[in-house]
Amino acid sequence: MAPQAKVQCFAAKDKKGKLERCEYEPLPLQAGDIEIGVTHNGLCHSDVHVMREEWGPCKYPMVPGHEIVGVVEQLGSSVTHLKKGDTVGFGWFKDCCQHCDACITGNDNICPEGAATIMGGGENRGGFAERFRGSGNLAVKIPDNMSPADAAPLLCAGITVWSPIRKYVTKPGMKVGVVGLGGLGHLAIQFLAKAVGAEVFAISHSPNKKEEALKLGATHFVGLEDIKDNTLDVVLNTTPGGMDAKKLLSKVGYNGALVYLGGGTDTIKIVAFDLIPAQKQVVGSCVGGRALMREMFQLAALHDIKPIVDKMPLDKCNEAVDRLMGGEARYRIVLETGDAFSRSNL
Repeated sequence: MAPQAKVQCFAAKDKKGKLERCEYEPLPLQAGDIEIGVTHNGLCHSDVHVMREEWGPCKYPMVPGHEIVGVVEQLGSSVTHLKKGDTVGFGWFKDCCQHCDACITGNDNICPEGAATIMGGGENRGGFAERFRGSGNLAVKIPDNMSPADAAPLLCAGITVWSPIRKYVTKPGMKVGVVGLGGLGHLAIQFLAKAVGAEVFAISHSPNKKEEALKLGATHFVGLEDIKDNTLDVVLNTTPGGMDAKKLLSKVGYNGALVYLGGGTDTIKIVAFDLIPAQKQVVGSCVGGRALMREMFQLAALHDIKPIVDKMPLDKCNEAVDRLMGGEARYRIVLETGDAFSRSNL
C-alpha cells in the first residue's frame, strides 16, 4: 500500500514537554472517513489533562485538539451526506460502532467502542495539525450563519453543558446554579437563559465577572454562601476541581441534581445520608451524542448563543496553554491554523 502524505502537526513528546512541530503518516482513508483541512481549534483543559497523563497513560507524540473545525478535502467512498468544501467539526469523539445499544438510542457519546479524538494512542491524533481524519458520521455540519471560530468551542464546551441541561432542566423557570464562569460556564449561562428560560444563579467569588455574567443572561450573581440550602433544582459544576462537594450538594433542593462537568481528579467526598433524605443525586455527564450535537448547533444559531473567544495563531499553542492554565483565557482560546506550518518551528 502506498504511503500516505505526512501530516504536519504540533505534538507533545512527553508529559512534561512543550508542544513541538513534527509530522506523522496517517492511516489510509477508510470508506466511511473524511479528511478535513483544519482551520480552527478550541483549546480545552482536557487537552492538557491528556497531554500530561492526568487521565491515564498517553501514547507520545500526542497531538492535542478536540474542538476541530475545517473544510472537507477528501471523502471516503461511502460518504454521501457531505461534499468537498463543506465546513464541518469534530469534537471529543471521531468515531463510534453505530450498532450497540448506546449508539442506536442516540447515546453514541458513551459507545463502548467509541474512538476518542485525542485519547487511546494509535491514530487518535487531534486537530493541532494541518489535516485531520475521522468518521464522516461523526462530523458535524457547521451552520452557515456561524463563524468557524465561534463553532469550535461548541464541539466540546458547548455540548458538555447542553447535554445535562437538556436532561435535567426540564421546564422554564427552574433554578439552576452554574459554578465556574470559564469556557464551560459562560456557555451554560447562555443556553439556560436564552434556550430554556431558567432562573440562572452564576456562582462565583470573582466580582470582576459580575457584569459579564449578567450580560450573558444570569439572573443572579452570588457566592455559594449566599444561597440558602435546598434552593436550587440543578447545580452544574463546570470547574476542574477545588470545590467542596458537601457544600455544593447542600444548595441542591429536593429531587435535585449536582452535575459534574469538569474533568478534575479531586475525590468527591459525600456520604449516603447527604443524598437520601431529599432524594438528591450526584451525577457526571459526558459530552453528548450526534442528535444532541445537531440540536445544540441549531439552538445556538437560532438564539445567537456564542462563545467569547480569544484568537491566537496555532504556532503560539504553547503560549496559549500557559495562558489557559494561568487562568487568563476569557473565555475560550481558539487557535487559527492560518500559515502556521509555513512559518518557522516553535
